[in-house]
Amino acid sequence: MTAPRERLMGEIIGRQPATYLVTPSKPRPAWYGTIEGGEKTGFGGHSITGGKRFTNEQARECISRGLDVLTAPAITVRRNSSIDEIWSGAHGPRPVYEFECPVIRKLADGRVRVIAPSGVEKLVEADGWTAPGRSRRRAA
Repeated sequence: MTAPRERLMGEIIGRQPATYLVTPSKPRPAWYGTIEGGEKTGFGGHSITGGKRFTNEQARECISRGLDVLTAPAITVRRNSSIDEIWSGAHGPRPVYEFECPVIRKLADGRVRVIAPSGVEKLVEADGWTAPGRSRRRAA
């Protein structure tokens, strides 16, 4: 068995866009949450850091599950920006959003159940990406 290759990744541009598009078919996107205090914006007005480890929704869900917000185990989750969020040209890797998500449990296949920034439970890859890499998609 060969070791998984490192994913090609664009510039990390923060946790989430400062403003985002909400469509009727997805009124509450999972990878957006409410961040208060210490907010800084960077490239294109996008959020770089927040004063808190988790979003308000993640903290609320941690408390409802009996997890301590300050010491809950977490994983750094990454996702590529969409073309609706930021235009970066047609060539090269997409900019990446990176954020912390509390871990609910690890599955036998290596994937991890987390609390997404919106407070809902989501499944992410073992390496922290929201979607599988090319080699895993081909194998499936």
